[in-house]
Amino acid sequence: MDLLKEIGAILGFVAFGGFAVLVFMTFQQARHLRRLREWAGRAPERAAAEQERSTSASEATMPRIGAPADTGSERAEPAAASGPGRGERLRGEVAFRYEELDKRSPVSPLVLVLGLLALIVAAVIVTGGFGLFGSDSGSGTEQTTARTVTPPKPEVAVLNGTAPEGGVGVPGTAKTASVFVKDAGWKVGEVGDAGSFPTSSVMFESGFKSDAEELASDLSDQLGDLEVVAITSEVQDVANGADLAVVVGQDDQGIAG
Repeated sequence: MDLLKEIGAILGFVAFGGFAVLVFMTFQQARHLRRLREWAGRAPERAAAEQERSTSASEATMPRIGAPADTGSERAEPAAASGPGRGERLRGEVAFRYEELDKRSPVSPLVLVLGLLALIVAAVIVTGGFGLFGSDSGSGTEQTTARTVTPPKPEVAVLNGTAPEGGVGVPGTAKTASVFVKDAGWKVGEVGDAGSFPTSSVMFESGFKSDAEELASDLSDQLGDLEVVAITSEVQDVANGADLAVVVGQDDQGIAG
């Protein structure tokens, strides 16, 4: 499915590029047609201007009869008015450069700018919208598109099994052990009594053995080596539906302090 999404994104980008080329060529054709019409429309004017230039050149070469000599006594013409300001010169220079570029370039500068903007938009769509090139990259050349979702940890019942035969367990043992379980990052469920157990253990429902082994390892610093066994019916009755159960036995009855 991820491969199909990537292929679809690439095809969409190619289609977008083809559409941009089609628009570009349409604008160029219209531009060339406009230039041809303007050139053809100015043909009579060009002929008249050429004839006028020829006539002026002929008259300039003919000597003037009876023209007074230049004695140099004539007053000098008044100084030319001050030139345009800096802003006007700058605008004129920019307009001149743009006109020269527009004449020499086979592509209109405006079309070039629009094409660049189109490429930027396409790159944003491909990288952001389709997620073709993600920001997270794997080691080497491999990239992982699917994110690993960590399932929630199962609920843990914490039970006090320090009671002697026919007696009562050490108060606070289950509560203290529940703090250990919570600090290890597990969700604490039922906290109660489970009768008499000589040693501490972690019991599990079917399918949760690996979780029980992980929990036993997390509690090894506080409760030592815990036995991992399948849950018994009596513990199941008091675990209130929890998938795991920590039963604190008589060997750890001193944890409540």
